[in-house]
Formats: sequence, C-alpha cells, structure tokens
Amino acid sequence: MSSESLKKFSAVTSFNLKSQSYGIDMLESYFKFWPSDCILFAYLENSLNIDDEKVKDKIHILDFHKEIPEYKSFASKYFHKNNNKNYRFDALKFAHKIFAIQKAISVCKTQYLIWLDADIKTVKIINDNFLNSLVKSDHYMSFLGREHVQKKSLRYSETGFMIFNLYHQSHKSFWSLIDDMYTGGQLFNLDEWTDSWVLDYIRKYFETSSNLKNINICDFGLKDIGNESHVFVGSILGDYMDHKKGPRKFIKWSKEFIRRYKLNLK
Repeated sequence: MSSESLKKFSAVTSFNLKSQSYGIDMLESYFKFWPSDCILFAYLENSLNIDDEKVKDKIHILDFHKEIPEYKSFASKYFHKNNNKNYRFDALKFAHKIFAIQKAISVCKTQYLIWLDADIKTVKIINDNFLNSLVKSDHYMSFLGREHVQKKSLRYSETGFMIFNLYHQSHKSFWSLIDDMYTGGQLFNLDEWTDSWVLDYIRKYFETSSNLKNINICDFGLKDIGNESHVFVGSILGDYMDHKKGPRKFIKWSKEFIRRYKLNLK
C-alpha cells in the first residue's frame, strides 16, 4: 500500500459504551481490517473502563463530553424542543453524530474524513484502492442516497457511512451552515430533525446554489438484498462491511448481509 494515499484518510465514530456495547465489535473489526494509517477518532460516552493500549496507534479513544462540550450546550439550550418519542424529531439523539464529525474535522490532518456508525462491522480488508474509488478531488461529499426507494418516507440519505473532502473549497461554508442549523436552532424549522435530514438539506442547497458535486455511492450499483432501503449493504460497501442498523444491532449479521453473501456465492 502507498503510505502517501493512506494518509489521505481518517475516520470518526461516536457511541455510548454503556448502552451501545455493540460498538466494541465496530472498533475491533476496524482495528483488524482498516488501513493502519487511517486513524479512527472514537468519541465515546462512558468510556472510562475501556482499555485502548493495544489499539491506540490506530484508534484514538476519546471522551465525548470532555472533548465536545458544545453538545451539552446545544442539548441544554434546546431540550424543550426535542421529541424523543419520534425518531424523526429526536434532534438530541442524532446531533451526537454532527458534533463528533465537527470535532474530528478540527483535529484530523487528512484530506478526507470518513464517518462510520457504531453498528458497522467490517469483514474484509479495506485498502487504499477501495477508499480512493469512493472519492474525487473535485467532489465534496460521498454519501448513500435513497431517493430511489418506493417508500417516500424513507427517501432521506443513509448516513451510516459518509466521506467529506476537507480540502474542498466549499467545505468551510458547508459546515458553517450546519453549525448555524444546530447552534442557532434553525434545524427545528425543517420538516424533520435527524442528521440525515439536515445533511440532505445542506447538501442539496449547495448542489443547487453552487453546483457542488457529490458522489452518491449507490450510483455505483446496488445488489438485490431483499430490502431496497438498506442501501449500505446493497451498495459496494456491502462487499466489505455489514451495517446492523436498528434491531439488527443485537444479532450476528443483518438478514440483508446474509442474503448478499449467498448471492455472492452464485
């Protein structure tokens, strides 16, 4: 592998170790299969008892609330608006991702930053050629679009995996608007308050106003996995990772991943 190309990428994740213990599988599989120079910034809640001695050269275990006090300020300011009984309006839950990405952006020194959900399990060696196939220097964001799915209520993007080009000319403006959405409370004027909805809104705004170019990873092709909305596993990412989103978190593999694996044997 080329060390020069590997230094182009770093990654970030965030989860609550107490209530989302499946994140340990994510960290262990990342350590095993991801490039050694692709540092993962893991912002964890309740991380005091985790021993990172064996992985610290590749995975930086960080205390979410110590490193990102801005989240607490946001949560305190807008707690009265939140609706945790409906995930589409549970802004505080999904804001963890946004604030973790913002923090990683401020400290990583690579061109590209990859977001990984904590319920992703890597199963195959990921090399620089694969990562490079997901980005272009004149494009800003690589994402998993779902506007093609039949069920309209699920047409927001899958944000379990995203890549941001931190060297792109629109990068600072993009995240300045996202910051306004959260610190200024503008996200509460949107139809939904999840990170997916906010990111889609900002991405589409830049695509229209500034002709921003982005990469929809789903455009590379989707496999028939029996569930068109689970685009992570249906896309080329499914060759390398399983995304056990929702109730799938507590089983060994998602049913979509199992189906894809059987299809690949044919």
